[in-house]
Amino acid sequence: MNSFEQEIAEALAATGSFEKEAALKLISVPPDTTHGNFTIPCFSLAKVMRKAPKMIAEDLAAQVKLPAGLSKVEAVNGYLNFFIDRGFLAKSTLEEIAAKGLEYGHAAPNGKVVCIDFSSPNIGKELAFHHLRSTMIGNSLSRIYKAAGYKVERINHLGDWGTAFGKLIVMYLREKRPTDDATLDSLTVKELNILYAAFSKASKEEPGLEDEARAAFTKLEQGDEFYRKLWTAFRAATLKELMRIYDMMGVGFDHYTGESFFEDKIPAILDELREKNLMVKSQDLDVVMLDEFDLNPCLIRKSDGSTLYATRDLAAACYRKKEYNFDKCLYVVDLGQALHFKQVFHVLKKMGREWYKDMYHIPFGVILQLVDGKWEKGKTRTGTASLLRDVIEAAQKKILEFIDEKNPNLENKELIARQIGISALTFNDLKNSRLKDVRFDWDAVMSFEGDTGPYVQNAHVRLCSIMRKAGIDRADLAAAIKDVNFAELSDDAAYSLINILSKKGKKILDAVAGDEPSVLAQYALEIAEAAHKFIHEDRVLGSAEEKSRLFLVQATQIVLENVLDLLGLFPIRQM
Repeated sequence: MNSFEQEIAEALAATGSFEKEAALKLISVPPDTTHGNFTIPCFSLAKVMRKAPKMIAEDLAAQVKLPAGLSKVEAVNGYLNFFIDRGFLAKSTLEEIAAKGLEYGHAAPNGKVVCIDFSSPNIGKELAFHHLRSTMIGNSLSRIYKAAGYKVERINHLGDWGTAFGKLIVMYLREKRPTDDATLDSLTVKELNILYAAFSKASKEEPGLEDEARAAFTKLEQGDEFYRKLWTAFRAATLKELMRIYDMMGVGFDHYTGESFFEDKIPAILDELREKNLMVKSQDLDVVMLDEFDLNPCLIRKSDGSTLYATRDLAAACYRKKEYNFDKCLYVVDLGQALHFKQVFHVLKKMGREWYKDMYHIPFGVILQLVDGKWEKGKTRTGTASLLRDVIEAAQKKILEFIDEKNPNLENKELIARQIGISALTFNDLKNSRLKDVRFDWDAVMSFEGDTGPYVQNAHVRLCSIMRKAGIDRADLAAAIKDVNFAELSDDAAYSLINILSKKGKKILDAVAGDEPSVLAQYALEIAEAAHKFIHEDRVLGSAEEKSRLFLVQATQIVLENVLDLLGLFPIRQM
């Protein structure tokens, strides 16, 4: 569609009314195609041209020479509306889908690298439901950036260092648990989560426990072999469960370089801060002052010598720039950490790292659940949060009940139910702006009607069902295109669907521009709604236009499948 916009801008510039770049800025896509495929509001031109917007639109409509592929231009109430020729749109769009398949709308490699830091849970606890947001937003962004031409480095910056491990060590030893290799190898993350909850409870009655935990972590940082042995076991037990859940969700990472990985890289950061006189003492803490940016001091090191999140994030940022030479580095972390990242980025600026401008915090709201009648974010450490595995199992159970009612003999129904359930959870998370808090409601999430994952999945299943009945399964579109009579795809339902399919490339770029997966989630809903309408209004199998309409079904299935994949959803073929 960008070529149409360029050609319209050039045609308008040829009238002598304004420059091409000015015209480009005015062009927009109306939500309703009855108002054209592209429109230009003329209201901002009224002062410059000293005419009423209505007259400006009418004059331009009379003067502009339509580029190839556009059927007409209309002046309506101060708007200049351009319409694409339906046959031209069908031919150009469907031929491109036939040629590119699942990669239709994808950009060529641009040579740029983006690092995406997402999920990044703390070691020693199970994934809670609220971890879904960072995990699935980051997973989707990594897929979208790849489709936009970037080389993507997917990073899971595990929280595997810090005072939390001192707490686990203290409680493990207090309970006199065995420390032999066999026992440590058999540890589960569930046991560790119980230990942490026990520490939280005990520390309320024994304030001195917190000091013990800090001392234990200091010993761990200093290389105590026994404490290192316990830490290694805690990390391994957590990773085993994390990998199981990630695999279930279809989420992958290129790197699991957690906080501990940067332990030996921190001294160089501390040395540089000292050499550049950036680190000062404040109440027995080593800090970097950020007064000039109207920010609180960034805490670098505690009085006992132990490091903090910011220190490790500084080391990680410098490592990533050296190792991957990123053009962009994204941190998909909740909104509550906004100050932390501002501080880290500005410390990098003071250190003379000009690439700090290429680092972005990608914030998001939280998942809210009803707890004692109130919407709130649960806390895994205290045991008040829903665990992600439990939510996935509940979602699978609900979908399985639906399948047992509609199609009890479906093969692999347990797997399909789990994939639909995970997709439903993911879509509910991604369909709105990431900055919004998400209120989780089972009935709304699992519904097969409305703006839901199951609704979109059902559209994909219907498309696949038509292809199966026609004896087609992943047919070669490039070969089938020869049988398409594009004139047979000019009715309203077919045209609306094709028009939506034509926008895929722009939607991908829009999602990247705003780091906003919801752009593609809403796009998936558009495709699903238009597909349902097309199937309802235009009989496919057995119609005089069967070959052409069947091709449109195939093309739509291909596009929708890939959009679902870009969102991190499982494209279900039957249910």
